[in-house]
Amino acid sequence: MPKRILYFLLLISLTGYILIGYYINRSNFPHLITIYGSLFLIAYLLQKHCTPNNFKVLLLSGILFRFCLIFSVPALSDDFYRFVWDGRIQHLGINPFDFTPAQIIKQHSDPLLQNIFPYLNSPNYYSVYPQFCQSVFKIASSIGGDNLYHAIIVLKSAIFLSELGTILLLKKLLSARNNAQSLQLIYVLNPLVIIELSGNIHFEAFMIVFMLLAVWLISKQRYISSAIAFSLAIQTKLLPLIFIPLLIKKIGIKKTSIYAIVCLIVTLLLCLTLLNTTERFLHFAESLRLYYGKFEFNGSFYLMFRSIGQGILAYNPIAVLGKIMIVFALSGMIWVYYRKFELLEGIFWLLTIYLSFSAVIHPWYLTPLVALSAFIKFRFALIWSALIPLSYYTYSKTPYSENYYITGIAYLIVYGFLLWEFKRKASPQAKKQT
Repeated sequence: MPKRILYFLLLISLTGYILIGYYINRSNFPHLITIYGSLFLIAYLLQKHCTPNNFKVLLLSGILFRFCLIFSVPALSDDFYRFVWDGRIQHLGINPFDFTPAQIIKQHSDPLLQNIFPYLNSPNYYSVYPQFCQSVFKIASSIGGDNLYHAIIVLKSAIFLSELGTILLLKKLLSARNNAQSLQLIYVLNPLVIIELSGNIHFEAFMIVFMLLAVWLISKQRYISSAIAFSLAIQTKLLPLIFIPLLIKKIGIKKTSIYAIVCLIVTLLLCLTLLNTTERFLHFAESLRLYYGKFEFNGSFYLMFRSIGQGILAYNPIAVLGKIMIVFALSGMIWVYYRKFELLEGIFWLLTIYLSFSAVIHPWYLTPLVALSAFIKFRFALIWSALIPLSYYTYSKTPYSENYYITGIAYLIVYGFLLWEFKRKASPQAKKQT
């Protein structure tokens, strides 16, 4: 690719990120999806034409795209209001697991809390964020003080630093692979990752960096350090708990047992800083139960089964269906545990199964899959990452209303591509090449 075209495409991308970060909100679906789609097309072209001569330019551009979003207020997600809320009440000496925001606002006249409260999306729920997240929230509140925008910049700066860590770890973990630089750009240039993590402040960024750090430390046989890093991943998102059984085939039952014990101890010690009473733990568990038993958004198999059940029963069977989806997911996970996957490959398939049977799949949930796609030969997750911004159509209507035709078509494409990849890799020609 000629340099003038390369720089032109990078300039268009920078413009697109600035537009999404600073000027377009999620209700403006036509403009949002046009820019999002253009960014994916350009990212594909840039990665396809990656060479040793232009790799550094592309790598630095991916970092620049992230940096340019630090000073924007998230427009595609309102979760950051809860982050600042939890940090602020901790700064005021209130445990986020003691009261719901609706309870606190009746008793507290703090100006920042009064300003934030109308924008909270779950004011009647206790906090659902683990200890590491709460620590970052508190730091952001302490530095930001009474200024919401300053707290946002601190949160975004923390995300940015975690992304730099992820980029470095990707380099280390991919160094022995063919085409390593191009594989690294799968994550570095992916628009979903850039917009949803650096732009919209989602803590999957920390889960990814701690997860990759844990895997890298295992490769260096530094198991205790790895277990501590893994505990931090759990304290960011509870999801990594499902990855531990994969270690049995990697390091053996004895070392995995020790690893799990260290994870448990570190996790419990961190939990006890806030979840240090039975009541607080029950509040946390209640919020988790409500989240997994009440909310639904952009699910794939879940929506299909729900439609069938609703047609038969004439009501939404979410309470029963949620349990059925858990059974399906666990069955798929057991299959992964028994397969001879490399560690990162196994994590990829566990995440894929978990997300496939989830009732809620927000766009940023896919960012760990994008990172892990650099280590496997399947590319359906990248197609998924390019199509999931279509779910923002939901916010273009008032009241919010999901378009199940758009959702269904998107998942038909994703799973159709997955089946095609399975078939292609199972062909005699593919087997000969491997």
